Amino acid sequence: RVEFGYPAALCNIHFLVTLLGVELLYRAKMFQKVTVVNVRDLNFMAIAVVIGIVTPLNNTSLKLNSIGFYQIMKLLVTPCVVLIEYVLDRKVLSKQRTVLLVAVCVSVMISSKGALGHSYYGTICALIWVPFAALYKVQWGRVKAMYNCSTLALMRAVLPYSICVQAAMSPLVDPPGILDFAWTWEAVFWIALSGIFAFLVNFSGFLVMGNISALAHVLLGQLKTAIIMIGAAILFGSKYTPSQLVGAIGAVVAIILYSHVTIKEKETDSDRDKDDLTIPLVSSSSSKTMKSMNAATTY
Repeated sequence: RVEFGYPAALCNIHFLVTLLGVELLYRAKMFQKVTVVNVRDLNFMAIAVVIGIVTPLNNTSLKLNSIGFYQIMKLLVTPCVVLIEYVLDRKVLSKQRTVLLVAVCVSVMISSKGALGHSYYGTICALIWVPFAALYKVQWGRVKAMYNCSTLALMRAVLPYSICVQAAMSPLVDPPGILDFAWTWEAVFWIALSGIFAFLVNFSGFLVMGNISALAHVLLGQLKTAIIMIGAAILFGSKYTPSQLVGAIGAVVAIILYSHVTIKEKETDSDRDKDDLTIPLVSSSSSKTMKSMNAATTY
């Protein structure tokens, strides 16, 4: 409804509305604030700067490239997340999860088959966006664990810095003419409404990254895209090729199986930890034998 072609400025509006919503929840005593001991902490500032960079680049890439090309670039975030988690935390996926993750990527690639139109500037934005997107997904959970705080508390601490970074990026990625934009009541309404939805999307996304994992956030994004494609074909008669629909269905099945395997592995690890805790260092019979031996021994 509104032709607002300024991705970085729109991101700033969305983050401002998100920060306002978080602040209202804080004033309502819905969570406790987190105290940042040192704003020069590299982990904290890294997440603040990266978030400020990622969102404008993402929106710019989506604006300048086709949906198919955008989806293909999103696929590259998955191996980047796996690599970063290994480098930073030495996390290694099991063979089953690796196979299923590859199956998800292949299925999404098949479902995204179609128009791969892209521009030179849009491609540069997408290539810069991929590693930063993976880093911010991983780093968010690490910083949340480091400060042992809630998602809303970390959002309240990080977003002011991220907004400053986005404001600095706006002249670099936005086209000229934002001051000439006609701020009609209709434009204000739709942009403000998009800000409210952005608050819900941002909160849910940060919640998944902080409480589950970075890979879970990536896979949920792919699952959403696949379900939208299948739903559009069934409910609205949207035209997709048979291979695209097979790819979308394959992605849904692979993600469900990946979730099932992940849960099973966590349950196994949990049971193993319980067994390690309940096995005594010395059995009761051995303990009694040792006591009798000690009692019978004289020096």
